[in-house]
Amino acid sequence: MVMVIRCRRYLPVFFIALTVIFFIFPIFHAAAQQSDPSGLTSEQSTEPEINLRDLKEDVNKNAVEKLGRMSPDKVEALDSRLAEALTLYYDGKYGQALPIFNSIASEVETMDIMWWIGTSAMKSGELNLAVKKFQNMLAINPGLHRVRLDLAAAYFQLGKYKEARQELETVKAAKPPEEVRANIEKLLSAKEEATRKYTWNVRFSQGLQYDNNVSAGPDNKELSVYGGTLTLADDSKKISDTASITNFSSNLLYHIDKKLGVMWNTGVDFYQSAYFNNSKYNYRLIDVNTGPWWVGRQDILKVPVGISYQDYGNNWLSNIVHVDPSYEHYFNPYFSLRGAFRYARELFYNDNNDPLKNESFRSEITPSIYLANRKHIISLTVGFENTNANARRFSYDGPYYAISYFTRFPTQTEVFLRYQWSQKDYKERPLLYNDYRIDRRHMVTAVVSQTFYKHYFASFAINFIDNYSSADLYKFEKETYTLSVGFNF
Repeated sequence: MVMVIRCRRYLPVFFIALTVIFFIFPIFHAAAQQSDPSGLTSEQSTEPEINLRDLKEDVNKNAVEKLGRMSPDKVEALDSRLAEALTLYYDGKYGQALPIFNSIASEVETMDIMWWIGTSAMKSGELNLAVKKFQNMLAINPGLHRVRLDLAAAYFQLGKYKEARQELETVKAAKPPEEVRANIEKLLSAKEEATRKYTWNVRFSQGLQYDNNVSAGPDNKELSVYGGTLTLADDSKKISDTASITNFSSNLLYHIDKKLGVMWNTGVDFYQSAYFNNSKYNYRLIDVNTGPWWVGRQDILKVPVGISYQDYGNNWLSNIVHVDPSYEHYFNPYFSLRGAFRYARELFYNDNNDPLKNESFRSEITPSIYLANRKHIISLTVGFENTNANARRFSYDGPYYAISYFTRFPTQTEVFLRYQWSQKDYKERPLLYNDYRIDRRHMVTAVVSQTFYKHYFASFAINFIDNYSSADLYKFEKETYTLSVGFNF
């Protein structure tokens, strides 16, 4: 009898905690929820919240009966685990919260527990579990339109567009507010976009660049070399100039399967720098590439094959045939690992450049961390490059390391920062030097970009290179400042 009284005294603890937290849930949910690929968020619901009034009597009764058969210590333990799970949930650690919610549900499950499991599963990539929980909730109460919207979003991410449309049409039939109907139409439009066979994009920018070392030459005009002194021509030492910079890129992606699966991508890129006073250093690059992609829910495999044409000093310089396979796996919404390889063969048009003819191999691995719904992205890169030229003095190998940071502000302002260190160990002594050549390079890049009118942007970029070389002829520092405007569609 004493145990029954104690149990009844502790019985409300678990439900009081659930009820209090659940009534404030919409406030925290709006702040903590991250957007998904469908673009569906809690603001698109027809109901402001789900609360205990929505529960069927048998659900509550069953949960109360289970709690009534538990000891007070067991009830307190469940209460503690719930608090732990909710702390993780509101911190955005859905993958850690999910197993705790599941363990609670295995002992006692209410509609709010189903909801937390469903949303945690959805944020953790466990979409089939999310669908199951949302379906269970709707089987109990078909009028929970917010749950139906989240079920549609889960179907959307699974590529089940027919099922997603059915759920959205059900919500529309309930005559939700105008704002909700508008959001549903946006999601239906996104569904149509996702099922299109072809997708394409174009990006163009035009800018001005100040370059304080056009020739990438050393500071000094006279250099000590083996056997004497080398005097550089005026246009071979460090000189500054302003250039017109043109960038263009486009690609066409054909979806062989549906949204996910096998695709075929074709891209075209164009870059040109044209100096106002030193046209001998003008540079132009044209690249065309094509190849298959395979896209899964957590994986992207790309195998492009392409050819590049380079023009230097207004004369065709070389062509480069290249293969660039890469594979990236997204372990969860916060971490991915990408591996990439590049093979390139460069042939020169002028026979005088035959010693520069080369084959190169490059491999790298890049882990990336994604925070706050990808508003902050931190990437680290470790790679190794090997180039074999006809003349060994132009052949080299060496490692490189890089770290980059990207962030996006609500004002649609983007900031990108990158630092890279690399080393090149050449396989033969350069002309005029008695020692083998070793280059170590520091490179810093900073870009600020502002989008306006949806498709237009302006950007400002700073690039700094400090190239140390054991051969003074190849030692230089270079700074560029580029202001560009452009559009993308």
